[in-house]
Amino acid sequence: MSTVARRGRQVSVIARRVSRGLSLIELIVFIVITAVVVVGLVAGMSGAVRTAPVPKEMHQGLQLAQGRMELIRAQRYVLGFANFTAATFDPCAAPGGAQEACLAPMNYAVVAPCLYTGAGTCAFGAANTCQGGDVNYKCVRVRVTGPQGTTVAELDAMVANYQ
Repeated sequence: MSTVARRGRQVSVIARRVSRGLSLIELIVFIVITAVVVVGLVAGMSGAVRTAPVPKEMHQGLQLAQGRMELIRAQRYVLGFANFTAATFDPCAAPGGAQEACLAPMNYAVVAPCLYTGAGTCAFGAANTCQGGDVNYKCVRVRVTGPQGTTVAELDAMVANYQ
């Protein structure tokens, strides 16, 4: 092994090569790779943020969905489980849906709520199964769309046949 005298000490040539640091080319390659990764991440995030609803819209939509779900759950209490059917579960459906509690603010819409039992399907979304098909349960789904027509809230509830 060859050695080199350095300020009064002996240092091996191998040790000198290992401790010399990064070259300018290695540093440039690292910066370019990092820049490409950061640009990709920013492009992906900006697309997701652009299509996401504004928190204010989401909050308003959630309040509307919760309000409608409360009306539907009250309807189940009034009608009983046997009379709580797809034709009667939504108190806001025509002909009686003009009461003030059923009205949504401008630019918002409560998509026709859906009631299903067993393996049912809502007008929106994929097929659903309510409590494994048990006839003692009925499921309700409420969806609210916001100003751009995008879904800002969706709630699911299950009602049971209890005495």
